Amino acid sequence: MNSLLTTIKFGLSTLLILLSVQISAETLEQQKPVKGPVIKGYGPVFAIKNRSVKLPQNFKYKVVFDVLNSPDSADKLNRRIESIARFINMHTINGVKLENMDIAAVFHGHAAKDLLNNKAYQEKYLFKNPNIELIEKLRKAGVKFYICGQSVRFGGFHKEDLLHPGDLALSAMTTLVVLQQQGYQLLPN
Repeated sequence: MNSLLTTIKFGLSTLLILLSVQISAETLEQQKPVKGPVIKGYGPVFAIKNRSVKLPQNFKYKVVFDVLNSPDSADKLNRRIESIARFINMHTINGVKLENMDIAAVFHGHAAKDLLNNKAYQEKYLFKNPNIELIEKLRKAGVKFYICGQSVRFGGFHKEDLLHPGDLALSAMTTLVVLQQQGYQLLPN
């Protein structure tokens, strides 16, 4: 009888240890953000398992990011642009298909500099534009970019100074109004 109790106690102890190791491994895994899967190297996110609030099935995310601010240091990545990568990565890693995301970004104010080509950026700020790689990855994922023409001109720049001159709009105010009328939901700065 004692040997049976000892065997049961040993079995239960082993089971508890294995469960705690499994829980610890899962907890550790959840503590490490993933930079991807779509915008690799940017936009760190967590997969949230066992959510109370479920994502709607086949929902179309139609959002516009208002990008107004930019770091004062010209050699730093604009974290607001990285937020766009986070939005894509976060939803993708949690089951949303990329084709169910229609994303636009409107740049104005101090952030207008982030859509300059390297030549114009270096002439003004003495650094290469640190945002170009991320912007190109976002474009490849289907993000549409718009830049406020007023901010470009007040900043002393011209259309040919832009990374993609086709992004030039009349103003951020106008573009944000039009996009919202077209059904984009504003994610303010």
